[in-house]
Amino acid sequence: MVRLTFKGAAQEVGRSAFLVDDGDKILLDYGVKLTPGGMEYPLPIKTNLNAAIISHAHLDHTGNVPHLFQETNCLAYMTPPTLDIARILWFDTLKIAGLEGMDANFSKEEITKTEKFTFPVGYNKPMDITDNTSMTFYDAGHIAGSAITELKLRNKTLVYSGDFRYTETRLHNPAAFEKIKECDYFITESTYGDSNHPDRKATEKKFAETVQDTIDRGGHALIPAFAVGRSQELIDVLSEYRIEAPIYFDGMGQRVARVYLDNPSYLKNPKFLKKALDKINWVKNFKMRKAALKQPSIILCTSGMMQGGSVYAYLPEIYNDPASRIMLTGYQVDETPGRILLNTGKINIDGLNVKVKAEVQHYDFSAHAGKEELFRAIKQLNPEKVICVHGDKEVTKKFAASIKAEGFEPVIPEMGKEIEL
Repeated sequence: MVRLTFKGAAQEVGRSAFLVDDGDKILLDYGVKLTPGGMEYPLPIKTNLNAAIISHAHLDHTGNVPHLFQETNCLAYMTPPTLDIARILWFDTLKIAGLEGMDANFSKEEITKTEKFTFPVGYNKPMDITDNTSMTFYDAGHIAGSAITELKLRNKTLVYSGDFRYTETRLHNPAAFEKIKECDYFITESTYGDSNHPDRKATEKKFAETVQDTIDRGGHALIPAFAVGRSQELIDVLSEYRIEAPIYFDGMGQRVARVYLDNPSYLKNPKFLKKALDKINWVKNFKMRKAALKQPSIILCTSGMMQGGSVYAYLPEIYNDPASRIMLTGYQVDETPGRILLNTGKINIDGLNVKVKAEVQHYDFSAHAGKEELFRAIKQLNPEKVICVHGDKEVTKKFAASIKAEGFEPVIPEMGKEIEL
């Protein structure tokens, strides 16, 4: 009998952590939940683990992994890009915690130990992780190195989606669900279980045309973007549409871009991305930031929800300019500065709540599956049960009802509860 315990991401988005017990104890992800009020951690693991499997590098899936290694010596399995990107994010977490006088829940020593006990695994390579359990990673199409996990247990096959896209994007091919030949239980993200995304190519075209229009009217296109995946994709898009303006690339996305370039086999068209990244200005100092503001330009920087980051090096000069645009391209969590800006047209700069005269826009470049993609994955796998995780409470309920209407058996887990499959 397979038992699943939900240590996080049960009727919520964030802190993914799922304990699989089939005699062997295997942890799927161990992330954190970033909220305006601070960090929320998954429930503690109070058992000896045989293995930890990490789907991809985003902090809501990896953010608490080093904490595991305060006590465990189990092996962690992830793709090479996942380890490289997660390492950047872990050290950034330590840096931010130090600046804010907070506890990061792990230290440099735990990061070093995590790296020591990580076994990098590529796609499509079956691997025995215990005497009774094997795993295979498949491309999830979410970010570089993101993986769907096929877990062959004693008598059953469990598939964990992580985060995925089942539609082609600029950087990635669609998730490779067709390579999985059997599935008894499917643990799937439910983030957009009640809605679909707009056509990606139409979104890219509109975004690029608006950027060019901003330049033509003498403004700056300020694009705060997620450091992992989104900023690299947007540079790719801007290059594809041959925008006639200097592009300045600032913030942590630079380090992540180097990981992307170092792992070309995890990208759809690595040569095009390299050419795009070679043509832009990589901001290295204050002088380059000043140069970016002297002429109409495109400034792509962190952070995607405007919770700090290099965007605040440019905002004081741009927010009051009606010719400029602030272009958000990611989901904005409630109460974050990005969401407040979208809702009210105001933002806090140096302690002052100011009215923004620059035009504010939002574009849906989501790297998550929409409802239609989620159902394509379910129908492709044809599982006995669909376990709905990583979705807001109301969205998860709607998604589960739709799953039932399609003739599948949904499961809505509760935080901290164990279910038997």
